[in-house]
Amino acid sequence: MTPLPPRSFAEWRAIARRRLPRGVFDYIDRGVASELSLARDRERLDAATIVPKVLRGAEPPVMATEILGTAMAAPIVIAPTALAGLVERAGEIRMARAAARLGLPVCLSTQSVTPIEAIRAEVPEAAIWMQLYSWADEELTFGLMRHAAGQGAEVLVPTLDTPVPIRKDWNDRRGFGMPFRWTARTMLDVALHAPWAARVILPELLRGGMPAYGHYPEGSRPTLTRASGDPRVGFAPPRDWDAVTRIRDRWTGKLLLKGICAPEDAVKAAEIGADGIVVSSHGGRNFDACPAVLDLLPDICGAVGGRIAVMADSGVRHGLDVLKYLHAGAAGVMSGRLPLWGLAAAGEDGAQTALGCLLQELEEAMILSGLHQADLPGMAAPAARRVA
Repeated sequence: MTPLPPRSFAEWRAIARRRLPRGVFDYIDRGVASELSLARDRERLDAATIVPKVLRGAEPPVMATEILGTAMAAPIVIAPTALAGLVERAGEIRMARAAARLGLPVCLSTQSVTPIEAIRAEVPEAAIWMQLYSWADEELTFGLMRHAAGQGAEVLVPTLDTPVPIRKDWNDRRGFGMPFRWTARTMLDVALHAPWAARVILPELLRGGMPAYGHYPEGSRPTLTRASGDPRVGFAPPRDWDAVTRIRDRWTGKLLLKGICAPEDAVKAAEIGADGIVVSSHGGRNFDACPAVLDLLPDICGAVGGRIAVMADSGVRHGLDVLKYLHAGAAGVMSGRLPLWGLAAAGEDGAQTALGCLLQELEEAMILSGLHQADLPGMAAPAARRVA
């Protein structure tokens, strides 16, 4: 009997764990410190309930929506994840193609291996959003923003919840970083995953290079074997609202601020002209005392009163998780780990299949709950407009 293909988050994750070096796997999978935030998001999503409604008609649920001017088949955006190109060769291109086939936008990380122009050339139909980690040289940061706009990035997504680099003990122990620490343990980890090394590392070696941060300036790109050494591209996130306002002033497209948790910060985001926010615990990877995103949404949505789009991320494993975030007021969600596990398990087809399962689960959850788009306040609201 032919075994059934993977369908659940747990199945995709299990295959990815076998195929990836442990350092790469842990970088994606683990949280921070005692991993309380990681567990808290999962516990609250599992505990949340929705009272189902019956006899709501026979029409299939409408999942298609528009967020910040981007039309999408469902309220799901592929979250920005650094180094997806280390999960699979040309990982960002494969992810963008899988998302485009399903009608979903992909948010590209500043720290991706493949730069936006290469993705645009390979997947011209992709709806691309651009995540932003600011550099020490503000003009270089603004230059990256202009470049992203020129390549058709529809939404800029500055990440605000990482004021300093986050220490992750398991990454340090396994030598994972840019650059890798090549210890006996690291080399054994790679050697035990030779097919991964042949797919991801060997092609770069044959071209005379190593995987690197593709958006960094030529000559200043950190690689698997070399740190940048260029202080201009040092990690320098915005430290105050004036810095975010300067980004707003220089970005003519839609602006989505990622990592907002406090209602007063959400209100300030609206006041400076942001078009939306992402309520996020950074997937449990930053501040271990962060409340569960599901608990934060009602107060934040109430505070902004529909003036801006409110999205959510962290902990999404199942279509029912998506519905729970929508039911709590989100206009849409970002999903990061699930498509990465699909990519690691079966390449582009795996990413597409994992995301397709997520869409199917969301549709089934909407049918079984009796909830229509009009019942979900964030999805039902008109597209957010810039606040003057």
